Amino acid sequence: MKKIVLICLIWSLCLVAPVPGYAQDISPRTQLEAGIDAILAVLKDDAFKGEANTARRREALRKKIYERFDLEKMSQFSLGRHWRGRTDEERQTFVELFSRLLEETYVGKIESYTDEQVEFVKEQVRDDKAQIDTNIITDSIEIPIDYRMYRTEAGQWMVYDIVVEGVSLVANYRSQFARMLESDSFESMIQELEKKTASNG
Repeated sequence: MKKIVLICLIWSLCLVAPVPGYAQDISPRTQLEAGIDAILAVLKDDAFKGEANTARRREALRKKIYERFDLEKMSQFSLGRHWRGRTDEERQTFVELFSRLLEETYVGKIESYTDEQVEFVKEQVRDDKAQIDTNIITDSIEIPIDYRMYRTEAGQWMVYDIVVEGVSLVANYRSQFARMLESDSFESMIQELEKKTASNG
């Protein structure tokens, strides 16, 4: 169970407030480390602790997610080849539902953070793409988590995929959606996502 909670914590480990105009000079690892500090500050802040502050705490976490994760790109990559041919309205609907699914799946679970340590292993940068390899360390286990990022025109490094123990989050969802679309229409898949997010909420 603890391992599942730790894997859910990955959503919190690359979040960071927007960097000023000199962001293009800041490495992806530096932005990632700043993000870790930002999210841990929320989780450790007494003002956000307790059941009475759940709504405020989760809203603070959601804001961090939208500051560092490119959920539209994650949605596009997760849908794969099926993204092509979709109308702008269909794409927007999918992005909204997929983003909500990710939020509802992970935000409530990362609150179980209990002082696990983050070890930065390696930074690989090639042009406007980067991968930051890390380990989540507890007393009993280490979980390798790699963050795939791209640089925006403004110099921000945004996460578009997370790889946990060799398994890509985007690729995993892409396989699930591909299987659904083999037997059902896009509209049917949207309805299933609506049901899923409604039940999670």
